Amino acid sequence: MSMIRSAYIAAALVLGQVAPLAAQDTPRAYDFQERTRALAFDPARFFPERSEPAMAVRYLGDDYGFPVYAIAVRRGCTDADLGEARRTCGDRLIARMVRSPYEGKPPRARARGQRLFAMIAKSPPQSDDALLRSLDKAGLEWLEADIRKCPIAMAHLATGQDPRFSSVLNQTRQMPEIVLHADKISFEIGEYLMRSRYEGWLKPGSPGAWANDFAASLESCWKPSTALVPWRVVKR
Repeated sequence: MSMIRSAYIAAALVLGQVAPLAAQDTPRAYDFQERTRALAFDPARFFPERSEPAMAVRYLGDDYGFPVYAIAVRRGCTDADLGEARRTCGDRLIARMVRSPYEGKPPRARARGQRLFAMIAKSPPQSDDALLRSLDKAGLEWLEADIRKCPIAMAHLATGQDPRFSSVLNQTRQMPEIVLHADKISFEIGEYLMRSRYEGWLKPGSPGAWANDFAASLESCWKPSTALVPWRVVKR
């Protein structure tokens, strides 16, 4: 009887060791949604000559992170400025945006990202190479604007001292605002030896709301960009 019991114990110990190893060896399913956000909607990919843009904005819809748009702003020259242009481009402010496609005006901003994911999900990619081919055919908007030639955007930039990035600890007993299924925005802006970042919902008066209004101020100034699309950029 003791031999049988010992055999059961030994088998249990072996199974206990093998099961975690088997779980570790199981490959993770390819997450095309996360990879879409990383490859196509990462502002750090918009200007390959410089990984950290002067300003970066990314708008994701709902708790599912439906990608709506992402914007990067570059101060100064870009790789496209050659020859004589190189002498006069130092003060330029160039914005580039990728935006999920939608015919007409979407009922809510997140509908853009929902439609993009639904389109890709019709033939779910299982690798980055397959996803890149899907993104090439997805009709993503890839746009560029010269901010200094866009009066509405310049006027909005002039209010850039208004956003308050720091949080103040609530010293009252009031309950915080409860926001369900909110769209979220990340906004980062930098100057010499300084960098400020906001990430959260589009709370009125927040830096995120200011950044979303900045995106709206550029609407009439966008033109198709001739730069390489971000999902095809090989990061240095």
